[in-house]
Amino acid sequence: MPEGKEWSPEFVIYGDLGRKGGAPSIRALKQEAHTGRYTAFIHTGDFAYNFHDEDGQRGDNFMRRIQDIAARVPYMTCPGNHEIWYDFSHYRYRFSAPRSDWPIQKWQMWYSFDVANIHFISYSSEVYFTDDELYAPAQIKWLEKDLTEANSPSNRTQRPWIIVFGHRPMYCSNLNRDDCTTPLSKVRIGLEDTFYKYGVDLIIEAHEHSYERLYPVFHGQVTNCDYKNPRAPAHIIGGAAGCNEQFGLCADVVLSPRGPWSAFRSWLPGLNGYGRLKVFNNTHLYYEQMLAMTGQVMDRFWLVQTNHGPYNETFNPDTEHCSSN
Repeated sequence: MPEGKEWSPEFVIYGDLGRKGGAPSIRALKQEAHTGRYTAFIHTGDFAYNFHDEDGQRGDNFMRRIQDIAARVPYMTCPGNHEIWYDFSHYRYRFSAPRSDWPIQKWQMWYSFDVANIHFISYSSEVYFTDDELYAPAQIKWLEKDLTEANSPSNRTQRPWIIVFGHRPMYCSNLNRDDCTTPLSKVRIGLEDTFYKYGVDLIIEAHEHSYERLYPVFHGQVTNCDYKNPRAPAHIIGGAAGCNEQFGLCADVVLSPRGPWSAFRSWLPGLNGYGRLKVFNNTHLYYEQMLAMTGQVMDRFWLVQTNHGPYNETFNPDTEHCSSN
């Protein structure tokens, strides 16, 4: 990577990719890796479907499919629900984490790293869906320490952007019984206040096999009808890479009543894709969702933040005039 912080890193972002053939997006992702323009690929959980199937051979095949990407670009990850089997052992042994021992310890499946003017955090949403009750408190303790350091005056000045990524979303429009559809979401209760308290700018998620862009939202209330100096984190759900989970089918329909926080949503079969994120400078971030089959841009937005830091102001939500697609 270039030295210093005065450059504009670019990232490819997706979740839920795998099974035979590498799913619909794998060819496009390899082409992206060969361009040499990206700083890292970020895969937000659910690999191979599943690493442990066929005595691990399906996991081996998946790793061979992404080798052409990971040999060229750092391949950053977080665990998803399909990695839970056998104490996450297939995930912990197949990947490594910055400044961590290998294999990744099951009580330390979270990490942070810095790129240019961005502080990234990879967290585990799965701590709320395992039998070990110590995981969630351990992660929150670590997050509090990491985010406190990231918000010190010198660190937040040097790296004003804080971007976090995990697997399961806090909100979603999908017509199923997943955690994000419930009024008492475990992930939302466990993490939303912490991310708000420390001024996280963008939360990247997956799990739902669809794409959805959310307005800045906190406790279910939209704080902005745009992305100009938002007063809460914005969310992207990018689980549409193509999971081929059940007999080659993988669709979570987005037909539930639209929450006021939903700005754009897409799920139709054939709309598989991935995101491209570019941080231009300390105030401007650009995201676009690509269609894997055609290379067309399906959705895009700019996030502009000139006042990075904890969100500590009160707000009167007025979502009546927010437009959605």
